[in-house]
Amino acid sequence: MATIALVHGLGGTGATMRPLADALTARGRVCHVPTLPGHGTSLDDLRTRTWADWLAAVPEAEVLVGQSMGAALCLAAAAARGSAVTAVIAINCPVPDLDAVDGIEWRISRGHDLIDGPPLADGEEGYTQMPLVSLLEMVNGVATVDLAAVTASVVLVNSAHDDVVDPSSADVLAEALSRPPTRVVLARSGHVATLGPDVGQLVETIDAATR
Repeated sequence: MATIALVHGLGGTGATMRPLADALTARGRVCHVPTLPGHGTSLDDLRTRTWADWLAAVPEAEVLVGQSMGAALCLAAAAARGSAVTAVIAINCPVPDLDAVDGIEWRISRGHDLIDGPPLADGEEGYTQMPLVSLLEMVNGVATVDLAAVTASVVLVNSAHDDVVDPSSADVLAEALSRPPTRVVLARSGHVATLGPDVGQLVETIDAATR
């Protein structure tokens, strides 16, 4: 049976993915739920971490499941690992945004250090503020993902009420992938869908992709 890695987003921890992991483990799946470097420790620690650090921390697994930045990391890992990855489930995945880069660099150039993050979801563990350098590291990292090199089957999951990543980002991802993805919309969820009301639908989606 396929092993599954579940990867959280920027500022979160492995707890973000725990509801999925617990449900999948109960179905006999082997799940790996890392907390990425610089997360769950301190903002000073996070400032020192790079996209390469986060990418290296994505566990070796046949199925990669990511939330937000974690979804982009899973796609990047799949592109690098080729046939070793059979499926990627990308939940509310961001896409390259040059305007975001310009805005973050402008803030940094004027001495700004932190930006308020979105409110934590119920049950979420993570930072409520984000170092701008870490946000810039993520945005620049997302831009390096070679979607055309992803050979695994991909499921693009978007929340209808996402106020962080525009749901239309899935259209951009689908256009860049080398093969048509499966598309799933979570009708009741916000950005952190792994802790939202559609967890059951997510579990079924992942389970189906790993059969």
